[in-house]
Amino acid sequence: MEKLLHFISTIFAMLTVVIFVGCNVVNHSEGLGESGTVYNLQVKSRQELLMGNGRMAMIDSFLIIVSSGPDDICRIYDIYDNNKEICAYGKTGNGPGEFIQPLLTYAWNNEFGLNEMNKQELAILAIDKPNTGEAIVVHEEKRLKASYQKKKGEWTPTGYFITKLDSSHYVSLVGVEDGRFFSLSNSTLQHIDYFGESPIKEDLSPIAARNRLSGKIATYNGRMVFGTVKLPYLVSYKICDEKMEKMWSLYYAETGYGVKNGDLLFDKDRARGPLLDLKMDSKYIYALYLDQLLSDYDHYNVEKSTSNKILVFDYDGNNVACFNLGCRIQEMAILPQGQKMYGLTQYPDFSLVEFVLPDELYQSE
Repeated sequence: MEKLLHFISTIFAMLTVVIFVGCNVVNHSEGLGESGTVYNLQVKSRQELLMGNGRMAMIDSFLIIVSSGPDDICRIYDIYDNNKEICAYGKTGNGPGEFIQPLLTYAWNNEFGLNEMNKQELAILAIDKPNTGEAIVVHEEKRLKASYQKKKGEWTPTGYFITKLDSSHYVSLVGVEDGRFFSLSNSTLQHIDYFGESPIKEDLSPIAARNRLSGKIATYNGRMVFGTVKLPYLVSYKICDEKMEKMWSLYYAETGYGVKNGDLLFDKDRARGPLLDLKMDSKYIYALYLDQLLSDYDHYNVEKSTSNKILVFDYDGNNVACFNLGCRIQEMAILPQGQKMYGLTQYPDFSLVEFVLPDELYQSE
């Protein structure tokens, strides 16, 4: 699994270095407003983790980390007990309690979701909160299968990055032929509607749109934000009467690209990024952004593959703050009350780091 991730990251780096031949280069800088207040956040604590690269999410006081190792795929930590590991669950395999290619996509109430990418399945797991003196237990509640209506002669994509939107809906990335990028499904993953639009005006082939404009989804109580990995672009939606309504979209950094033969090529002298992680809480949107040229990305160099910069936006799309971190991270998780933030870092070893967030940003909570 680690070798596969390294291969994918290397291909990603190669694809971002492009030569423009016969392309009309588009430069984007609109949507860039005044930068928010800058905060310098130092590492409060650091804890070495004996695992590979992972993804993070928060449920109440529990921190979830899902990694790609053969054993203990899901690990649970108690942030009010010195980030102590208190539970582990799951193995690599194809049987009960086993996963082949799980992607942690959301945490909601006491449950979290693992999207089995190779099966178009969503495994829903729950953390059982014990009585005093009893151990924490993780159990798998059910697995849902993404369902799509296939039409003869049409390419019907399957959803991925399946994320819970609210108590009765899910959203996922698709990238369909008419440019709509997302799918809205009900509580059993039955398709309701496609929605969304491309962040660029130029036409792309469906495969190019799916590959070049892939990104991250974050949700909170019926609201959704999507950020493309290779374009510094955010778009916000919310659900209303079984439909997703667009609220706003913006480019938060300057970028440049061109389209040739239905493919998207990035300007190695202007395109910046990538977006490494995206999260939401009850008040803000957090974008972990690598502020460098895409062509400088290097998976094997921590300075060029992880970030020490988080842009913070409010629900109206205003950039209210910028967090400069005391170390570079690749994933983040926000405590729902806005008190703390956690990250995964690779330097000098793979560790869990903790930051205290500025009080003034959360005083009205």
